[in-house]
Amino acid sequence: MRRHWFFDFDGTLCDTEADIKAAWRAALRNIGRECPQFDSVYRTGPTLEQVVYMLFDDATPELVEAVKAQFRTCYDAGGFPSTRPYPWVPAWLADLKGKDCSIYVATNKRWNPTRILMEKLGWDKLFDGYYTFDMFAGRSLTKAELLVEVMRARGIAPTDAVMVGDTKGDVVAGTAAGMYTIGCSWGYGTHEELEGADEIYDAGRFS
Repeated sequence: MRRHWFFDFDGTLCDTEADIKAAWRAALRNIGRECPQFDSVYRTGPTLEQVVYMLFDDATPELVEAVKAQFRTCYDAGGFPSTRPYPWVPAWLADLKGKDCSIYVATNKRWNPTRILMEKLGWDKLFDGYYTFDMFAGRSLTKAELLVEVMRARGIAPTDAVMVGDTKGDVVAGTAAGMYTIGCSWGYGTHEELEGADEIYDAGRFS
């Protein structure tokens, strides 16, 4: 059994979509930008920049920065009232820790909301580390590069590591980093997106 498990956060460990969408709507209101197609086009999982370009045909770097600034303010101040772990996740994590595995979070979220949520959930002591892109100031990393950076810093061999996520981006990143990949069908990606994973887990696995 591989000993080092890296988890995506949104849609993998927790259902976060309601809080994220609420912050998106507030951010768009605050910059005076209407988006009638929001519900049909929006997806949780891609980066904020990617979602802006999905939502707006006329998106510009300036719009991305405006949305980012407002989203950060609205999301961080919202208190995450609807974010909950999926029911089977706590027991799964406890089982891995009981088998002397190390567990980590590798997420597209920023450090500040990740820290707040980890503390709120009581996971800051359970996990061996949690990692975000903005921890690496001045560097623009892909998720694969983030995983490689963390594994190198911790002396973890990719052949002893697992990447667990709910979207194609997680599977692609883990594969590119040389890790075993597990796709979670209960999250925000489609089953087709996860077909490149070494395994696909569904919720029934834990019942």
